[in-house]
Amino acid sequence: MIGKYTHNVDAKGRLFVPAKLREELGDVFYIMIGLENCLFVYPAAKWAEVTDRFNSVGMSKTPHMRYILANAARCEPDKQGRFVVPPILRDYANLKENVTFLGEGDHAEIWNAEDYAAKEAAFLSEPGSLAAALEELGF
Repeated sequence: MIGKYTHNVDAKGRLFVPAKLREELGDVFYIMIGLENCLFVYPAAKWAEVTDRFNSVGMSKTPHMRYILANAARCEPDKQGRFVVPPILRDYANLKENVTFLGEGDHAEIWNAEDYAAKEAAFLSEPGSLAAALEELGF
């Protein structure tokens, strides 16, 4: 998944899946709390890998995993491509009106649009940050 897409959360807490991501996410996908107050979005096949990883670690080693899985949600978009973001996840990610979807390779992220724009602007204006990121990837 790649790209950046802006949409709005409606009054009922519904959000459109960007058309370019619908096929990749599929008819059923999962959302969970992510880093830096965004939401991670996984297609069903990738979600199975995520839960396998959680299960392989064991709760006794990382009891905080319960908070991650307890706040995850299974989503099935309606015919218009909308799905409900549960209130607890909307609050966690500060999703009030404008949101930004990001394609992040094997998953997507959902951000408060203003928060993401500020982070992106800070990254792009920091001298050497892009070069450092590309070097870290081996470019």
